[in-house]
Amino acid sequence: MMREAEFIQRVFREAAPIVLGGNRTAEAKETTLGVYDVVTDSDVRTEEFVLSRIAEEFPGDSVISEETHPDALEGERCWVLDPIDGTMNYARGIPFFGMQAAFLEDGVPTMACIYLPVFDEMFVATEEGAFLNGRPMRTADPRPLRQCLLATGDFSRRAESFRRGQANLMSRCFDDVGRFKMFGASCVDYSYLACGRIDVHVRFLNKKWDYLPGMYLAVKAGAVFDRALTRESRLLILCSSQEVLDEAVLRLAPVILRDG
Repeated sequence: MMREAEFIQRVFREAAPIVLGGNRTAEAKETTLGVYDVVTDSDVRTEEFVLSRIAEEFPGDSVISEETHPDALEGERCWVLDPIDGTMNYARGIPFFGMQAAFLEDGVPTMACIYLPVFDEMFVATEEGAFLNGRPMRTADPRPLRQCLLATGDFSRRAESFRRGQANLMSRCFDDVGRFKMFGASCVDYSYLACGRIDVHVRFLNKKWDYLPGMYLAVKAGAVFDRALTRESRLLILCSSQEVLDEAVLRLAPVILRDG
């Protein structure tokens, strides 16, 4: 396995005590729409720890990270980091949160890692494939959309149009899928799709640290998505197979993107 993948798995395990034993007191955080979001001291401390380890091991690599370097420029070798994804869950004692990172070379992802410390589940993907705690993993087998579990992200904090689209999904598509799930953490959404626990993940894409690690992981595990739809509308419908994607795009996309 590539050096960067071995490194970030080791660092995430080293950082786990900071997360699990850290201060979960939440402070309000400014968002584009002015809706409620939070950050904790543990977010910052975890990020600082991981950044210091990257600087020691890979001096010269650039890092884009949620809390301290959100607007950093992307270099030839670049890390994209979210120290605690699912901070709202973390602050409230809900176990669905994790650390996630992707590594890019010349703008192309070549490695991703998601660690869910409460469950001690390490998801990693490289060009060799996708793995859960060292064992190969794949997305679920195809099934009718009506039998699928669909996880959707929290309602958007970036754009009102995204929020309306998510509302359309929840209010108008409930008969098209087996069950809706909202875990409140993209790291859980993507990793659960990658290992076959859910079949579909729907979200509007926002910040790189929210989606790059999970998308690369899921795709390396066999997930597929409509690239034109994502490029033109920022709408990601990520599915376990092409059969599920075809039905999801047909049934869900027009409803999600409907105005009013």
